[in-house]
Amino acid sequence: MTFPENMTKNKIFWIAGLALTALVLFLFFRLYQLQTIPVFVDEAIYVRWSQVMRAEPTLRFLPLSDGKQPLFMWATIPFLKLISDPLIAGRLLSVVAGFGSLVGIGLLAFILFGDIFIALFTSLIYAVIPFTMFFDRMALADSLLAMFGLWTLIFAIKYTKSLKTEYAMYLGFTIGAGLLTKSPAAIYYLWSLVTLVFFFPHKNITSVNLGKLIWGIFLALIISQAMYGILRLGVGFQMIGSRNQDYVYSLKEVLTHPLQPLIENLKKTANWLFLLFTPTVLLLSVLGYLNPKTRKSYLFLVLIALAPLVFQAAIAKVYTSRYVLYAVVPLLPLAGLGLGWLFNRKGILIKASITLFVLLPILMTALYLFTPTIAPMPFDMRSGYLEEWTAGYGQKDIADYLLAREAEGSKIVVFTEGTFGTLPDGLQIYTEGHKNITIVGSSPNIFEIPSGLLSTSQENLRYFVLNSSRNHLPASELAKLELIGEYPKPFRLNGTHESLLFYRLK
Repeated sequence: MTFPENMTKNKIFWIAGLALTALVLFLFFRLYQLQTIPVFVDEAIYVRWSQVMRAEPTLRFLPLSDGKQPLFMWATIPFLKLISDPLIAGRLLSVVAGFGSLVGIGLLAFILFGDIFIALFTSLIYAVIPFTMFFDRMALADSLLAMFGLWTLIFAIKYTKSLKTEYAMYLGFTIGAGLLTKSPAAIYYLWSLVTLVFFFPHKNITSVNLGKLIWGIFLALIISQAMYGILRLGVGFQMIGSRNQDYVYSLKEVLTHPLQPLIENLKKTANWLFLLFTPTVLLLSVLGYLNPKTRKSYLFLVLIALAPLVFQAAIAKVYTSRYVLYAVVPLLPLAGLGLGWLFNRKGILIKASITLFVLLPILMTALYLFTPTIAPMPFDMRSGYLEEWTAGYGQKDIADYLLAREAEGSKIVVFTEGTFGTLPDGLQIYTEGHKNITIVGSSPNIFEIPSGLLSTSQENLRYFVLNSSRNHLPASELAKLELIGEYPKPFRLNGTHESLLFYRLK
């Protein structure tokens, strides 16, 4: 298709404008006040593992001890060398992964629909919806997993259409990297097979093409499994399968109650899409179906998303919004397709509606960024990241207080509730490398002051940190403590709230 000179300039202007807008909004929503949300329980664990692995190379497979794949923690280590704040370091890795997804989702849309405007609209939507914005700012493995999923789809399509060996190799690398990130990446094998069904040129099949196809599949499988096999070098590889059982039902259990938890989890998924994709983006996804020329690719993306969503909903014991991020991101090109459909309609009012469709997710995302406590957040997110013991309000403040006391020449011992998670890891990440500060975990439910704290030499400053919901100390025990600080968390819907309590032993 050729364009008149003035049309070409207009097209270039629109392309450059959309690309720049998507990039600027992405960077602003990801980088502005990256510590608005305090450290979350899993963030504290992952960053702490990264610190330990950086300090002791023989422990590079430490996450296997809890059944977690270590790629996210490995990738965090270089950021710890460059960024002084450990939480910011971990979250910047997710920002980088999010940028990989920003590029990947646009490229995927372009490969499927062949329209640069649909691709740029898709990237713009990725940049501004709350779902991607929120988790691209958290030191969690889910954003990285989603990125590898998108590039798996890209290379699977490229290989299926071209049968070039290099694309089969790239496919193996992206699946392998996904498997080194989180177990749900196993679904990427199914995605690759679905891609073959949709895009392999069946009418032109020959023995040569069939041989290339089989060779590419074999090569991708060997590369991905070889990468995953690296984990067998670490102690605790068997813990991956063991810990996975804590999160999912077995096939036998699913067959005994096929609709439970399926129905309830699908309702949660619909709620997440409504709130985190926003209603206008969902409506755009429906509009994308109106173009008959793109129905095949449209249905492909729907199937790609539905397969893991339904599967996870059927087997998940623990089901939260971040667990499905990788599965819902491939739906975004459908919204880009809808925006493209509007963009090609005649009429100033129709084109003006594009702004209105994009404005709602921008406003919603701005709420998440500036005032997350009043954002229309799903219950699992609000509870986990803001309200409960899993939210690390006050931990950075307590760590700063301890570092100030250490700078005055004091030796410090701090006991916390819990042995793993927000406490003590949330304090340990901020006091790493300070030899005069010792952080020790204890029982998760506190009915008495830990004996280790009481027996610690009085030459040390002795502190105790716990959440108010875990505080079951009788008055006789509380009399031995002096409250240094109380850090309240946002109110729950029932009007109550959790607080982090910071005591000094008298």
